[in-house]
Parts: sequence; structure tokens; C-alpha cells
Amino acid sequence: MELAVLLLVVAVTVFIFTWLLVSRALLLQAKQIQKERLKSRVGLASQYSSESRRYSKCWWCTIGRIIGPKNSKDIEVTQQQLVSAGFRGENHIGAYFFLKYSVILATALIMMSLWSWYGVRLELVILAPIVVMLLPERVLIYLGNKRQAEINTHLPDFLDMCNICMNAGLSYLVAIKRVSKELKTVHPEVCFEFEYLLDQIQIGVPRTEALRQFAQRNPAKDIQNLVQVLIQNEKLGSSIGEALSEFSRRMYQTREQLLEEKAAKTSAKMAVVIMPFLMMPYLILLVGERMVLLGRGF
Repeated sequence: MELAVLLLVVAVTVFIFTWLLVSRALLLQAKQIQKERLKSRVGLASQYSSESRRYSKCWWCTIGRIIGPKNSKDIEVTQQQLVSAGFRGENHIGAYFFLKYSVILATALIMMSLWSWYGVRLELVILAPIVVMLLPERVLIYLGNKRQAEINTHLPDFLDMCNICMNAGLSYLVAIKRVSKELKTVHPEVCFEFEYLLDQIQIGVPRTEALRQFAQRNPAKDIQNLVQVLIQNEKLGSSIGEALSEFSRRMYQTREQLLEEKAAKTSAKMAVVIMPFLMMPYLILLVGERMVLLGRGF
């Protein structure tokens, strides 16, 4: 018991000392980085200055960047998972690593305390931090898959509304902006992605590069196909309205075929469940008479 209390006091002391030691230096470094970004993003100074103020207050996000992995490949994978789940802010990756390691440390201390006070099995003490270490990544992947599924579900409706606006005389960028504004409360995820695409184009990113980044942020198959269609129309100069209409029609046909396939498989799946209930009365009727005769001695 004394050992567990001593470890808990030492861990809390080290954490507070580390925070007091590095927080000021890290916050100054974060402010300097934001100033450099402001210089390279002319026209969005107010937006990025507000982000800088929010980032400077998030001291634990900055500490998370420091204690996180240094391998660029691991950071890129984690960043892609965060973006797919809808967390694309400057401070989200730092917040993720800080929360992850904080929960691991807290779980380890709690399990050690339980082992010291109540005699919990040592296997559980070792297994619990490992499970907690793997859990955040699985949760992040689940959130990303769920968000991408919502985008795929709402994409045909979004494209149909864009086709209506383009048939009324709007260009496809203006149509996307108008539809994103109108459907924001109904389909927020897909509208947010297209608004981000428009913001990139407005600050000077080439359309082809912005579309490629759009596909990178959303690795769903339908988004990839849509980006290929738009890039091809950018290069060839053909009608985007007709391409989007044809693409939307193909999406509906594909989904109709998938529904028909699922409906065809339903009877076979139900047979596996229904068959035991059908066979049981038949076996009772078939064998019951013989069992009664055997019981009577015939």
C-alpha cells in the first residue's frame, strides 16, 4: 500500500513539474509557428489569428505533440485517421496523443494501486494498460468509417441538388456553395467537406490539387470516383453537369444492385435460422411414435 501511494505521489509530482517546465517554452514556440503561417496565408489573417489564440491556450495539445511519436510515418497515419474522422485542426493530433498517454498512465497507476491494495492478479495489471493503449486507435478508425459511410450515403442527394442548380444556370462551384449552405443542417458531414474544398480553391490552391486533397481526406470509393470524374472534366473541358448527372445515376444503379444482392441473400440466411425450428417438429413426429412403442415394450 505504501509503495502504491509513493508511486502515485511521484507520478503526479513529475507530471506537474514537467508541465510547469515546458509549457511556457512550448506555447511561445506555437505562437511563432502560427505567425509564420499567417505570413503565408494572405487574406485569412483574422481566421488564423483566432486559431492561434485557441492553440496558444491548449497547452496540453502542445505537450501531446512533444510526447507523441517522432516517426513521420506514424504521425502521417494518425493524422490521416483524425482527418477521416473529422478532426483536422492544428491541435487535434496533439490532443489525441496527450489524451492517449494520459489514459494509459492513469490506467497503469489505478491497476498498480488495485494490485497493491486488493491483490488483483498481475496478469490484469499488465493487460489493462495494453488494452487501453490499443483502444484509442480502434475508436478513431470506427469514427472514421462511420463518418465516411454517412458521406457516401448523402453524396447522391448532394449531387442531385447540384445538378438542379447547374441546370438553372449556376457554375458548378457556385452550385456546390449554394447546396452546401442549404443542406448544412440536413447533411452536415458532406457539406463540410465540400465547403472545405471551396475554401482551398478560394485561397489559391489549384482545382486539381484541391480535388486530390479532397480525395485524400475522404478515402471512400465513391469520393475517389467523383474526384476522378471532376479532374478528367477539368483536363478535357467537357460539361461537368452531364458528368455529375451520369455519375449520380451510376451511384443509384450500383446501390440498387447491392440492395437486390442483399435481398437475394436474405432467403438463404433466413433458412439457416428457420431450418432447426422446422426440423424439430418433424423429428418429434417421426421418432416420437417409435419411442412410445419402445417405452411400452413393443
